[in-house]
Amino acid sequence: MNIISLRDNNNFYWLVLALLILAFILLIFWAPAEQTLGEVIRYVYIHVAFTKAGLWGYYLAGLLGIVILISGNSNLQNFTQVVAWVALVLFILGGIVSIAAGFASWGGFPLDEPRNRTMLSAIAFALVVLILNHWLPWIRLRGLLYSMLAGYIAWTIPNTPLVLHPGDAGGASTSVAIRWTFILLPVLAFLIGAWFVWYFSRRLDK
Repeated sequence: MNIISLRDNNNFYWLVLALLILAFILLIFWAPAEQTLGEVIRYVYIHVAFTKAGLWGYYLAGLLGIVILISGNSNLQNFTQVVAWVALVLFILGGIVSIAAGFASWGGFPLDEPRNRTMLSAIAFALVVLILNHWLPWIRLRGLLYSMLAGYIAWTIPNTPLVLHPGDAGGASTSVAIRWTFILLPVLAFLIGAWFVWYFSRRLDK
């Protein structure tokens, strides 16, 4: 079967997704352990990857929201809605893995830890915005809400005090392999998210 026929029956696109997921999994297994955390760092790799990909998705939705606010473009609003939902799913996946990492490294998931509280509040804020935007009839107001969500996250996360969480798990490492893992995994997670944005946007167009 040649590439053209693969594209014609959508197998090509599913192959792209499979390769992205495979690359993500292999990179996790090939990445080195860390001297202090040991194998627990693999939880951190995944947590950081999904969380960063979710944040990038939120910021993209926020930028598109500004365009929607100005233009009132309903098609762009529908696309942005998919972007924001996929970003939320990625961010929640990062949060779930963060809980696993917390139990593995701290013996629990302290809800009074500032970064944990910020993560939960960001998820709640996003859910409120996305649910409202399913019901609000005003396109420009929806765009404003996407921008407000991105602004809220962009302000709260950098300004949340660090107690148990490290500031920059990748940048602080002396290992080149660890630093590159913290760069490449979020990119792969974002590309996986982009695939799902394409997939669900395509279904909305039908």
